[in-house]
Amino acid sequence: MSDSENANISSATSETFRTDVVEASMQLPVVADFWADWCAPCRQLMPVLEKLANEYAGRFRLVKINVDECPEIAGAIGVQSIPLVIAFIDGQPATQLPGAHDETAVRNWLDGFLPSPAVEAWNTGLAAESEGRMDDAESEFRKAMELDTDKSEFAIALARVLLAQDRIQESAEIIEKLESRGFLEPDAEALKDQLSLRSQVEDSGGTTRARAELAADPENRELQIRLAEALGVDKNFEESCELLLEVIRNDFGEQRNQAKDAMVAVLAMMGPKSELAATFRRQLSTAYY
Repeated sequence: MSDSENANISSATSETFRTDVVEASMQLPVVADFWADWCAPCRQLMPVLEKLANEYAGRFRLVKINVDECPEIAGAIGVQSIPLVIAFIDGQPATQLPGAHDETAVRNWLDGFLPSPAVEAWNTGLAAESEGRMDDAESEFRKAMELDTDKSEFAIALARVLLAQDRIQESAEIIEKLESRGFLEPDAEALKDQLSLRSQVEDSGGTTRARAELAADPENRELQIRLAEALGVDKNFEESCELLLEVIRNDFGEQRNQAKDAMVAVLAMMGPKSELAATFRRQLSTAYY
């Protein structure tokens, strides 16, 4: 490894090209620099690429490929002149920059396909959220909001994670601020519905009271829905959805619509990647529609 090579910069050979470039680009963008020792423009461009690789600090990886040492790779890629820089994303060449360029031009090219630091933080937060690491997700979503204050999806993601942690007031404040614009995105509207549902359940006495009231009047559809809503807020999702499905399958009046709306809210609480939610969503579709 040369002095310029580090965690953000490396060189590939014919044997390592698939691993270092193609497979690695499944994790983050890889910028492949095709060059040769005898190429003066290549020697002018390479320090620029190395500087930006270090400056961008992990947003992409620079991999240098000497065409004289890897002629079969250059031929397979279709390299006809050098320097040639190709960005690989998800295992495929996505965009290229032929010829030598100054730092401004290279930076503009990189910024054309690299996600912004704010989007990267958001994506990291989404991954943490899907794995149940809510503290990490919250930290990343807050970082995204600090980096870009205009993206409502960052605020919505933070409100969702706060609600999942039962930090209702904090979540509600974010939704109220978004609503002050005069509209809400569908995801934010769903969170508002969840917050409203939680408030209703709290005001009505929660699961214990709802279960007792239903026990005294077991055929009462309103009480069945109220208990299901309370169960959903308590994250007893399966019992909640089964109870709501029973109402939907056996009632064809106004309570049927109320049960459907309540189930949509409970399914939203379960998260977009919940397998249980997907199962009950299919059952809802069959039962209601």
